[in-house]
Amino acid sequence: MRDTEKMGMGVLLLFVACAFAFSQCNDAGGSSPTDVVTITDVNSAINEKDIAAGVHKTNNFVPSVKMSHEKHEAQGIKCVQCHHKEKNDDRIKQCAACHKGDKGRDLMHNFCVDCHMKASQGPTQCQQCHQY
Repeated sequence: MRDTEKMGMGVLLLFVACAFAFSQCNDAGGSSPTDVVTITDVNSAINEKDIAAGVHKTNNFVPSVKMSHEKHEAQGIKCVQCHHKEKNDDRIKQCAACHKGDKGRDLMHNFCVDCHMKASQGPTQCQQCHQY
């Protein structure tokens, strides 16, 4: 194979690799697999040790919350504003792993709803977030 053929083949392979990589990116109307996430039920990670320590389960009358990362990013919200590192060196992204039961529910309600109210943007009523 001549040098020009090798170079042409290399360019072709590079083009195919780039086309594949770009096909995996979001287009203007698409969303990533991690865009809409379900905020885990605050009772899901409660164990016997938590109950012995006084963690109380919620009544769980409402469905979990689905939240769009893209909508928040479009408003200029940075990942670390929600995904904190304090006492979370591994950056566990399942809130209910630490924020459990009644206290977890209260913390997350206050965190999310207070932010929406402060920004005068985003849902603030139960059914706007908790949807079947």
